[in-house]
Amino acid sequence: MRSESQRIGLRAIILAVLLMPLNAYWVGYMESIKYSGHPTTYSLYFNTVFILLILTWLNAVVRRLSPRAALTQAELLVIYFVLGIGSSLVGHDQAQVLLSVIGYPKYFARPSNQWENTFFDYLPRRLLVWDDEALRNVYLGGSSVWERRNLIAWGMPLLWWGAFTFILLFVMLCLCVMLRKQWTQNEKLSFPLVTLPLEMTDPSLKFYRNRLMWYAFLIPTVINTFNNLNLLYPNVPKFEMRTVDLQTYFTSPPWNKIGWTPVWFFPFAVGVGFLLPLDLLFSAWFFYFIWKAQRLIVASLGYNVGPENPPYNAEQSFGAYAGIAVFIIWAARHHLKAVIRQSWGWRGKGSSPNSPLNPSEEAEEALSYRTALIGFVVGMIVLVLFSVAHGMEVRPAIAFFVMYLIISLTISRVRAEFGSPVHDLHFADPGYIMTQTFGAKMFSPQTLTMFSLFFWFNRAHRSHPMPVLLESIVATGRVGASRRKLTLLLVIAIALGLACAYWALLDRYFVLGAGTGKVIGGMQRGFGSQPFNRLRDWIASPKPPNYGALGFMTGGFLFTLLLYFIRTRVIGFPFHPVGYAISGTWSMELVWFSLLVAWLCKRTIFKYGSFKLYHQAVPFFLGLILGDFISGGVWNILGVTFDWPIYHFLG
Repeated sequence: MRSESQRIGLRAIILAVLLMPLNAYWVGYMESIKYSGHPTTYSLYFNTVFILLILTWLNAVVRRLSPRAALTQAELLVIYFVLGIGSSLVGHDQAQVLLSVIGYPKYFARPSNQWENTFFDYLPRRLLVWDDEALRNVYLGGSSVWERRNLIAWGMPLLWWGAFTFILLFVMLCLCVMLRKQWTQNEKLSFPLVTLPLEMTDPSLKFYRNRLMWYAFLIPTVINTFNNLNLLYPNVPKFEMRTVDLQTYFTSPPWNKIGWTPVWFFPFAVGVGFLLPLDLLFSAWFFYFIWKAQRLIVASLGYNVGPENPPYNAEQSFGAYAGIAVFIIWAARHHLKAVIRQSWGWRGKGSSPNSPLNPSEEAEEALSYRTALIGFVVGMIVLVLFSVAHGMEVRPAIAFFVMYLIISLTISRVRAEFGSPVHDLHFADPGYIMTQTFGAKMFSPQTLTMFSLFFWFNRAHRSHPMPVLLESIVATGRVGASRRKLTLLLVIAIALGLACAYWALLDRYFVLGAGTGKVIGGMQRGFGSQPFNRLRDWIASPKPPNYGALGFMTGGFLFTLLLYFIRTRVIGFPFHPVGYAISGTWSMELVWFSLLVAWLCKRTIFKYGSFKLYHQAVPFFLGLILGDFISGGVWNILGVTFDWPIYHFLG
């Protein structure tokens, strides 16, 4: 029987449900309407940390007055992760892109772009918005999402996409259950990103009694305060945190092809970086310069450098992600084999010593292994059938979701082992990779159309929901909470989170006008035009296989495997393949310098200090995160409320 300190009661569920619409509205408004804050572009969402701090402090007051009425640590963590799921679903790379995509082709089709003549016959009607008046209402504003015509026109395709997304996330949840023991017990991954919420919710409140934490808290608080005041009153001095771009110092070829290389300082990123393993931290910024070196080498050889040219960052990064996925599956092969045996009650020979064949241990999982395995297989079949029912060929549909799960699995591993503050992998979606590898002619127009409609959850992977699901299972398990009860809450959070995400965005779009100057983010960012311009080119002028892109992708895959091979045989090898995989993407441009600072701090402590000194320093770096998030969150709320200009402390 679980103790009072481990319970998850109805009150926590009710509180989480009540907070989800408020949280979705906040995230949607600041990201999509004001284009500020951008919490879902990083691994830790400052809005959920902000809410968790308020709940923790209020809960401390309640505990003093009536201990039995206070929330447990498990309940606080559940609320935190439920809001994390909701944040990811309303985030930059989920609902915001979906709403841009499903209404875009009908509203923006023009004779000049040739969309109607090229691919309108292949668009599945039930998945898009076709009502002209409902489209004008959302783009021009002055209407309401609750008007019958608007609700039907937008609600019907969102019901289909909502059901699709629910199945997709349930497949992820099943995969998390099957891998949890392998990663937490067999491989003992540290899950650095759960450190802050665990420390914040510790019932002893010792985290808040640490002076080092508060000293660090003041650093970003002062910076954010002065920089926000400077936007309101220009005479107030400001801290220049992001003005240097190394590219401006290199004007002659080939050095001028180094590309945008900002030297920006983010206190929260330094704090997150300090929690990472030293070799991973070193590899992240080291390989960032290797990617820059590739650009210089390509330019020196006379080739053009760019997104669709060497060194093919998207394709090479996808190859690296695929290499990590191969290692993940290989390392977990005995465990996964044991999961399958356990699912069907087999007790054959050859089980691994680490096999999960203990029934009492399986009872502690979020789902039984049989339920997880069946849910995973059936969910994948449903996703493929959904795609085929809307015109996609069977084999590309299967390949698409296998490749998407490779990305999902790798991002979750990167978070579990590395705690990386970023993992965007921009534009390396499975549909694009397949057309680069085999050429667009290999696929039917209907398949290419579905590739384009799936762009909304593959444009980038900054707000990917799978690692949040996994981290919620791990964190609540560490405090002894029931994972089975958590699973029910996560399922509710997914369903409610989708509804809140669609409502929070559409409510403001219909009032303000998504295509007017009152909306700065969301549909104004060109999310909708990207997949359909690409689809037109795929169909109208299909290109042959891009062997250069294929070569770089293969090279990224093999180089990743080589790094893993060396690490298993050379003790102390400093280069980690995860650092290589994430350092070639856009978001690393923002945080590489902060990670370098974190590496210098951590390496200095280990070289001249001790593990004891390191543990004593951890609260200081957690304070950098908390100070940046709380002060930035306060100013964000003030800016949104009073329509003030806001200093974007996250970039």
